[in-house]
Amino acid sequence: MKKVLYSALPFCCFFLFVFAVAKTNNADATFRLQTTQNSFTAGTPIALTFATASKTATAHLFVIHSYGKTLLTSQNINGQLVFHIPAIYCIKTGDFSWFLIQNNKTVVSGTFVTTPNNTTPTLLENYLGPPSLLTGTEHFTMMVAIPTDSYDNPKDNNTAVYIKDQFLENITTTEKKTDFFIAWKNIYSRTKSGKMLVSTECNNTASKEFETDIQPSPGKNFTINYSRNHKYADGNQITLLETSIIRDSYGNIVGDGTMVTFQVVTTNDILLKTYAATINGIAIAQILHPDHNETFTVKGYVTGIAESNSIKIDYLALIKTFNYEFTEGNRKITVGPVRSFMNQIVPDGIKVELKIYHKNNLIESKIVETAKGIANFYLLAPFYKEKEYQFEISTLGITQKTAIKKYETN
Repeated sequence: MKKVLYSALPFCCFFLFVFAVAKTNNADATFRLQTTQNSFTAGTPIALTFATASKTATAHLFVIHSYGKTLLTSQNINGQLVFHIPAIYCIKTGDFSWFLIQNNKTVVSGTFVTTPNNTTPTLLENYLGPPSLLTGTEHFTMMVAIPTDSYDNPKDNNTAVYIKDQFLENITTTEKKTDFFIAWKNIYSRTKSGKMLVSTECNNTASKEFETDIQPSPGKNFTINYSRNHKYADGNQITLLETSIIRDSYGNIVGDGTMVTFQVVTTNDILLKTYAATINGIAIAQILHPDHNETFTVKGYVTGIAESNSIKIDYLALIKTFNYEFTEGNRKITVGPVRSFMNQIVPDGIKVELKIYHKNNLIESKIVETAKGIANFYLLAPFYKEKEYQFEISTLGITQKTAIKKYETN
């Protein structure tokens, strides 16, 4: 209740001010409105004329409009008072209420309206959204048109607006009538992807061109396949994973950049993942060959949308055995040269692991990468002081255990 009283207080104060200003020393007089027109066109001058038998009586005109409130004065010229409505009010449509005030009393009151000026060029405000759609018959964008006169006043209800849309070879024109100042239309998507153009027209005024992208709907399930240079587990070559062309329910190729996740499960249930984005509906990813005999189970996913078939990729062991030798009092262990499936030297960087045991207890593990097929290990005397050691050497999925080696100690 207090909030209502507070909000009404400025208005009441304004009225008190109006009445205070309107108070004169003139005797009460009778005023008669001479202006018979109660509807005006926006942009034209508006004046209210009052007649009185008194040659000296004056009054004030208090005007209320949605654009604001004002108090007008006028001189008594031979018993006639003419009040000119400010131009800024004349250009705006809406209802006017006026009160002729003399000696703090409303002696005459009334209303009039201003209407849009249809003789001025029509202006069009347009809003289109959303700017992109998915294919299908349930998605739509909305075009909203607001025709106005040159003073930015909305046109009267039932003003005809033509809304046009073009897609591929089809152009559709729909007549819509304004209601509460706007005309609108839901423009539904198509089953083909592409660009749709939309425009409006009213009273020979045309809007600019608006664009709406119709994008493919989420893709359907797809298939995957693989290709590779060879089937050996050399830890060096690449296997390519490739999807079929991924399409939506209407046969449209999904948009470029659609992310596909390839999930790889090893024989030991270790989960690996690789990713690729589609180009022209196809995603191509890469996986590195394992360095030991292995079988990969691969499946592709467009997360939450589609998935592929499951495929198995077998990798054969690259070697069956390898050479090694002990030199420099068994302090240097040379592994290799390790040879591949055509007896060629394996690529540099193949990992070789050496496990060192003393009386069946693991002392240390060393890992060295091959260079020209060879990996060298050194057991420096200050760090390896026992009289005997045994070794286990592993590379490319093959493990060989050595005999016990004797060592001189100081």
